[in-house]
Amino acid sequence: MRPVRPEPEELPKIKRAMRAARFMRWGSQSVVLLVLCVAIYVGGTSEWYFGVALFVAICAPFLILGFLAARCPHCGQVWWADGARWMRDGQYETADETETMVCRRCRLDIGLGLRE
Repeated sequence: MRPVRPEPEELPKIKRAMRAARFMRWGSQSVVLLVLCVAIYVGGTSEWYFGVALFVAICAPFLILGFLAARCPHCGQVWWADGARWMRDGQYETADETETMVCRRCRLDIGLGLRE
């Protein structure tokens, strides 16, 4: 199937969603690891549940907001799916939208939205 051209009002939404998807794909692991280290330190120097509460209080909103921001403006598919595998034509594919520049659900051409 050929990619679908984005509507003019979708172009800024595509740019914001792709920026969020790229950050969530590459930056989220380092942020979560940093928060985990701080939470272990806080939990080790005080009560353990303070560390767990700190980890949940920081990571949960961060991941939820990133998950909501990295969506296709056309169909709502999440573009950030690190390590995601899906079946197409009997074979598993591992590339996500940050690599293919085409939404896997609605076939929206993300590359055109980023260029214009």
